[in-house]
Amino acid sequence: MLSVVSSFETHNKRQILSSDIDYYNKYVCTSSADGVIQIFESDKPDLYSAIQLQEHVGPVWQVMFSHPKFGFLASCGSDCKLIVRKTNDDGEWKIVYQYDGHKSSTTSIDWAPYKSGAIIACSSADGTISIHTLNNNEWSVSKIPNAHLNGVNCISWSNQLLNNHLLLVSGGNDNKIKIWEGQLGLWNAKYESDNQLATIKDISWNPTPGLYKHIFASCASNGRVFVWGSDDCCDWVQTEIDPENTQIQKVSFSRFGTVLSVTMNSYAVKLWKQIDKQTWMCMERNITNKKTLDCQDKNVNQDIFAAIA
Repeated sequence: MLSVVSSFETHNKRQILSSDIDYYNKYVCTSSADGVIQIFESDKPDLYSAIQLQEHVGPVWQVMFSHPKFGFLASCGSDCKLIVRKTNDDGEWKIVYQYDGHKSSTTSIDWAPYKSGAIIACSSADGTISIHTLNNNEWSVSKIPNAHLNGVNCISWSNQLLNNHLLLVSGGNDNKIKIWEGQLGLWNAKYESDNQLATIKDISWNPTPGLYKHIFASCASNGRVFVWGSDDCCDWVQTEIDPENTQIQKVSFSRFGTVLSVTMNSYAVKLWKQIDKQTWMCMERNITNKKTLDCQDKNVNQDIFAAIA
């Protein structure tokens, strides 16, 4: 049973939409529907030490720290922007890159494996995915046009290269999952799933190889959660888990890829562990305390592994 180590209040006036903890567990970052990003030092998480960033207009859908080799903090929101920040010598988080080339809300972000360099992908409700790369202190951008009809909802990088190429998986409102293979700004669809009969809400690529060389999980608006496995990234085996729930909001693998968390609207999180190639065992059913969350009026539909050290 997981238990609460610490809790603290925030300045947010509306629900928290995303949270993340940096690699060394020094900073806790939250984003909110009121457009405010807050950064707390984990050893003194109080309102007086909080840093507030308000560069976005409208809800901030996601915040994410990069690998400490780069030291960036990125965010995306309903104002169609991707913003990347870095601390200066005075400890202030300053914008070092901003992109506003999307025509609709930026829905999701993810940093590529750090060994590939400072690369961040950003999905949008305009149906495109933008890939931003830092080279010689200059940012360049390439786009995957028409990635998903009617909007892209989620993206996730693979830590495994294929023929020395990066792999990115995406899900959208066209009820499909696609895998993109790319290098030097050229991105090709490596795989496209059959229609999943519902909008893809979230997706997470396992950071480490397991019983399959490539593994990712997805959840859809009809409540179905699938784990996808492949050894060649072409032929994929689908395994459905947790079929009795219809309020799935988020899926996420732990940092070492040994546990999959499934977050639900019912203020509960289930943890799953793989037993064999097509069998997953539920490890935990009652992580979140509903009464506490009701009192705090916070949104729990986020990545649990981004919210715990």
